[in-house]
Amino acid sequence: PSTSQQPASRTKLARDYHKQESRENISAMAEEGPLVGVLALQGAFEEHQRCLESVGCRTVQVRTPVDLNNLDGIVLPGGESTAMGLIGTNTTTTSSTGSDKPKTMWQYLQEFSQNKPTWGTCAGMILLAEKCVGTSAVIEDGQALIGGMDITVCRNYFGSQVSSFEMDTPPPPLSDGDSNNNNSPPFPGVFIRAPAILSAGPNVTVLGRVVATPCRQAAVILQELQKKVEAGENVVKMGVVDSLDRTS
Repeated sequence: PSTSQQPASRTKLARDYHKQESRENISAMAEEGPLVGVLALQGAFEEHQRCLESVGCRTVQVRTPVDLNNLDGIVLPGGESTAMGLIGTNTTTTSSTGSDKPKTMWQYLQEFSQNKPTWGTCAGMILLAEKCVGTSAVIEDGQALIGGMDITVCRNYFGSQVSSFEMDTPPPPLSDGDSNNNNSPPFPGVFIRAPAILSAGPNVTVLGRVVATPCRQAAVILQELQKKVEAGENVVKMGVVDSLDRTS
């Protein structure tokens, strides 16, 4: 008997073809745009590529130090900061010329972020922080950080995946850098097992603030951390919770 349905394999092939064709068309539109790398060790790197390409950027997925060559900037996407850190710190390689001593991908990213624009989304923001609290209990040495931004963040500040929510946040600053953008509507904030910035250094420009309550687990962590700070301790590690200073 006849049927109008295509076999599953042909359907998937056609879908993949059109998806690739769409990506190629977008890339062709962005031939003259800045070349932005997206860290592709884990997480939502393809979604970030699509957003960047939609505004005229050229993109490349970054998995090795060679992929950093000729980039104008890089984006560290949302995902699992623990997984990214494990991959980035446990894989060593040499430069394309072979002249350097073997280094981890994290060390190459630290060097890159000191010289080129670097953006971190969610997990990516955690990786760029100088200090992090609330690290995973299964990680012996705490969350591996790239660092470079003078902020302290708390992982999973709002709770687990089921505690995800949306709320209005302050509108982005105007293009001229004026942060007083009171005439614009609020920006929709999406908090999916989200981290929070607890403090920012004097040289960090804060674009917006929200009033939010931490989940019970995060509140306990922060209370214990505050006690140690008030006691004058230089907190580096506290059981499975640490405020990990980047040392390299």
